[in-house]
Amino acid sequence: METTFVLKREELTAEWLEQLKEHLTEDSVITITATSPEKESRYNPQEVLAHLDETRRMHPPKRIPADIDINKVIDEMYWEGNH
Repeated sequence: METTFVLKREELTAEWLEQLKEHLTEDSVITITATSPEKESRYNPQEVLAHLDETRRMHPPKRIPADIDINKVIDEMYWEGNH
């Protein structure tokens, strides 16, 4: 048997849950799905994608050799003469 209950937050009380338990058998399985009202996204997806494309054009990916010495690169970045 499958039953759907639609409750508001304030209606979900310990007393209501106890009443529900009285109608269930010991091997019953309860699945609870909570939904919330749709909220506007904080970001416009089209603007985010446009910004991402612009960033990729300004700073395209670069290939580096597999045998690069990363410690040497870090040392060169932080070498006193670079500041």
